Amino acid sequence: MPAFAISKKIFITFFLIAMGTAFFFSCLNTYDRTKFSPKQTIHHYKGSEGNQGVGEGSSYPMLYGEVIEVMHVHAFMIPLIIFVMSRILSMTGARESVKITVYISAFVGTIMNLLSPYLIIYVSERFTISLIMSYIVLGLCFITFIFMPIGKMWSMKPAEESDYWL
Repeated sequence: MPAFAISKKIFITFFLIAMGTAFFFSCLNTYDRTKFSPKQTIHHYKGSEGNQGVGEGSSYPMLYGEVIEVMHVHAFMIPLIIFVMSRILSMTGARESVKITVYISAFVGTIMNLLSPYLIIYVSERFTISLIMSYIVLGLCFITFIFMPIGKMWSMKPAEESDYWL
């Protein structure tokens, strides 16, 4: 990563911390709804056995339109966030093999995360594992996206204002 002026380091660091915080709350929201348990995940997407929607133990299944409503926003935002964070990671001096591994993992994790709700509802409940795994894969990618650039960036001396290109 090129040496940056202190203002650029602070800006990028705050952005990465904000993205990490957003991902944390996304995971917390998912945990609150599913406890990262296959059974609770099925319950969230397919509803409870009685499908009465009354009480804490039962709920209606998610309708096709509800899934589309939630997923269309995620289908735009997740790739955009991954792209920006990948761009920051690309400026580090990390080995190409590490960068490629993180890029591919983030892409696979995103596809798993976007497709799994549909697969759970319309194909098989076994796809709950792919949804849970997508959070693990994306979590590991986010850790790399955040801590590798911050570590590399802050370990370098500040640049003159004309020395950086971001």
